[in-house]
Amino acid sequence: MNRSRISPTAPTAADAAQALSSPAAGRRRILTAGAAGVLSVAAPSIVRAQSDWPSKPVRMVVPFPAGGGADLGARSVATHLGAVFGKPVVVENRAGADGAVAALEVQKSAPDGHTIYFGTATSMTYVPNLKRNPPYDPIADFTPISGFCIFTFYLMVAPTIPARTAAEFVAHVKANPGKLSYATGNSTGILAFGQLLQSNGLDMVHVPYKGEAQAAIDLIGGRIQAMFATPAIMPQLLKADFKPVAVLLPTRTKTMPEVPTMVEAGLPLVNILPWGGLFGPAKLPRDLTERISRDFGGVMRRQDVIEQYEKLGLFPSPSSPQAMADLLKEQLAVWGRTMRALNIPLE
Repeated sequence: MNRSRISPTAPTAADAAQALSSPAAGRRRILTAGAAGVLSVAAPSIVRAQSDWPSKPVRMVVPFPAGGGADLGARSVATHLGAVFGKPVVVENRAGADGAVAALEVQKSAPDGHTIYFGTATSMTYVPNLKRNPPYDPIADFTPISGFCIFTFYLMVAPTIPARTAAEFVAHVKANPGKLSYATGNSTGILAFGQLLQSNGLDMVHVPYKGEAQAAIDLIGGRIQAMFATPAIMPQLLKADFKPVAVLLPTRTKTMPEVPTMVEAGLPLVNILPWGGLFGPAKLPRDLTERISRDFGGVMRRQDVIEQYEKLGLFPSPSSPQAMADLLKEQLAVWGRTMRALNIPLE
């Protein structure tokens, strides 16, 4: 395992404070924009949408392997959307390269509404900020259609740590600098834990994994003491007596209402937003974008969909195309500033 340390002293405190400023406006926007109705779309209209659209099945490209929570959520929405569209919506799993494989598949597709993309903060904000030569421009190469969902991440602490709260965990780490390890299996985990360390002056050993499933093995085996985990591995960790001490969301969840938010837990600077959005290729016609956004929003506001998503650890966040475009621009800047503040090297 490749081990590295994140220095809690670089960059300066002033730089960190600026870089880790709260994206509260973006959080409020994506969680509430669905109720505001469909507004104008940022992408230009080039032709009127065909009245016979869709003329064939619609592809929903998903940057996750089949079977996970996000994939199941996408498939649920695809089924309902197919009924609304009058043509099947087929989920196409294109996992790999932090979502870049899926994004590139959509980027090269025709802007005719027959290919849509379940984009995430990883592919649309992390990858463009990580690469010296980004494989695509998240703003110029895609058409924002709607917000999709917010992903749930819990800060999980091993039973060997004498801490029942986030504050007790921070205090224990401070008393044992460099002696404890944390795991990451995705970009959200990397940035959220980096924020946690830097904003509290903590020193822990970073053990990166290619995915949460691999990390869970070492967590349960006692070799790692903490992690930001999604509901996909929560049952395993809870069975092993790991403790959820905070949730990376602006509100508490219905599934674990006893777990406080980062703000409530005294960690307001741990504020990375793990969002998902619906996108099409660049130059998707305005009226077609608005129609897909409107139909998608109707499905995501169904009570049965909301309840199913909550069980999967996902929170529907449908919005207007313009609200999604605004959030993308904001989060692209927020993730970039955070990555620079954490000295994450370019690839």
